[in-house]
Amino acid sequence: MALARALLEIARPNRGWIGISCGALDKVSLWFYRTSGLGRAFLSASACLALAGCSNAARPPPSRPASVPPSGAHFPDGAASRVRSTDLDFPLELRLPSKSAWQITDGPTWLVARHEPTSSELAVRTWRAERLVRRSDCAAQARLARLSIPEIKEEAVVDRRALGTPRDFDTELVVGVEPTAHGISGYAIAFGASVGRCYAAVFTTRVEGRGAEQELAARLGLVVDRVLGSVRLRSVDDRAVRHRLLVSPAGTPVRPPPTSE
Repeated sequence: MALARALLEIARPNRGWIGISCGALDKVSLWFYRTSGLGRAFLSASACLALAGCSNAARPPPSRPASVPPSGAHFPDGAASRVRSTDLDFPLELRLPSKSAWQITDGPTWLVARHEPTSSELAVRTWRAERLVRRSDCAAQARLARLSIPEIKEEAVVDRRALGTPRDFDTELVVGVEPTAHGISGYAIAFGASVGRCYAAVFTTRVEGRGAEQELAARLGLVVDRVLGSVRLRSVDDRAVRHRLLVSPAGTPVRPPPTSE
């Protein structure tokens, strides 16, 4: 049991995510999103399962080479700035940490933000639909329009819950984690439906090297909380062109010159 405790690694809670991994098994045993009142119970049960798995695993040989450290690329987590769409059927805005670090493309059908150094991508879309459209219909339409959206496998899902953004949409968030040939990948996918409108947001990222589980949890937690949680549709007033008075240094209002007929 002492060996099992030594091999067990519990990722520190990071923006609500907790991960339990077993070094001897070289995999993540469980990830879950910590919620008030449930985190301690989930952690205790998960720790027992992970300890049992680790206790049955053989100690790695001393000559085993150490895992390579994670990539030096830093995931953008600085101050968030506003990103606005103009080409979507229903223009929206969101807050994106370290906005200048992302490559942003608006339209024609998706607002896409890419961060190549960390293999991360965020794609968001709104579009017109039948008046009584269902969330499942929106999900199917989004997948037809963007074939790269990850397939949701129940064994990979670590969180599934309602999301309150955008406002007035019935939106479900699904977060998943899967192993890859060289590391671990994760996604946060949200599909939503409102009267005559659909919404989709898809975030994907990949991490390699030691500490990949903790890094992936941090990325997913940041995007769910700070990005997807900030999405809102822009109103007509937000998009209307407003004529403002020009004010001279002396404080005297100066109106723009009249246009010639």
